[in-house]
Amino acid sequence: MSMAKPIPFMGLALKNPVIIAAGPWSGGAAAIQKCIDAGAAAVITETIVMEEPRLFSPRIYYHDDELLNLSLYGKRTLEEWEGEAERVRKDGCYLICSIRASSPSEIAYIAQRTERLGADALQLDLYAPMDSMIEDIHLQPEKLYEFVHAAVSAVSIPVMTRLPYNLVASAPHLRAVERAGLRAVCAIESLRALSGVDLETKTTLMPTYGGYTGRHIRPISLAATATLAQLTDLPICGVGGVEDYRGILEFIMLGAAAAQLGSAIMLHGYDLISKTVRALEDWMDAHGYDDYASITGAALSSLTPFEKAVHRRAVCRMTQPCSRTGCGLCTCGCMYGALVMEPDGVHLNSSQCTGCGLCVQRCPQGLFFLETF
Repeated sequence: MSMAKPIPFMGLALKNPVIIAAGPWSGGAAAIQKCIDAGAAAVITETIVMEEPRLFSPRIYYHDDELLNLSLYGKRTLEEWEGEAERVRKDGCYLICSIRASSPSEIAYIAQRTERLGADALQLDLYAPMDSMIEDIHLQPEKLYEFVHAAVSAVSIPVMTRLPYNLVASAPHLRAVERAGLRAVCAIESLRALSGVDLETKTTLMPTYGGYTGRHIRPISLAATATLAQLTDLPICGVGGVEDYRGILEFIMLGAAAAQLGSAIMLHGYDLISKTVRALEDWMDAHGYDDYASITGAALSSLTPFEKAVHRRAVCRMTQPCSRTGCGLCTCGCMYGALVMEPDGVHLNSSQCTGCGLCVQRCPQGLFFLETF
């Protein structure tokens, strides 16, 4: 097995494209060391702030691989992090500190402190789905510029920032961070969400809004990466919904240099990191690649704006008759009357089909395909 070439990312030479996202799985020296020992190229600390940590209990809400987190930052103070950083053995891995503040001067101060504790780079986590502490930066690109410029000017290490999904297509915000000297951008931030309502007590299942993460947000994150690749020349790090090596490769093929693995670690353990790294090596080797640059952005040429997309006529066909009267996945989902369940099985009337493709994707037997004209 040949090793792929290092990946250049905001001045760092990553040994692979796996970066561990900020979260409780990187909340101290012991946790960070587990990520490093598992083979990650870089680890982002749980978010570091000036204020005294406040943690809700409970703060993690889980259902069907959906995670909602009420935490804005970790349990450790900045002073505690200075001690934690001393205990980390990097072993060829980069330490990236996630930092957050309420003013440009405060972000500059934290940036300087984290550089001194041994950070190789910084990630500015200025946006949070449940907090309005610095709400102005959502609306005013110049406010975002002030924060980023303050951090960049205060340190000699590279700085990137994480953007929420609603700002990745904002040219004014992207131009502001470019002008401020940012070295990379990552997206997306977790989404503002609630886990539900107890219908009997008429109360929310969570006391406040949380950050929604997990595999369900991957399509949004992928679209954000593709959008960024088309709007900025800054290096991109994808984040949101990565569960395995396939997600990492998807982000790379849409223009990212690397991608972050986060909440999936909480669900599957630190072994997921080493499994993902090995699977990436196997995939690259099997496909004859020794450089991730060969596939970076490779899928972008197949993506076109909606108004320019080619409209093709297609109708559903069946490879063989289906007599599974107890299934009905195709017939219940056909809104056009093309698929009907009869006593002897599924009947197809192609003249009613509009080619939506749902039946092709839902059939557990793979009996449908689309014929295009």
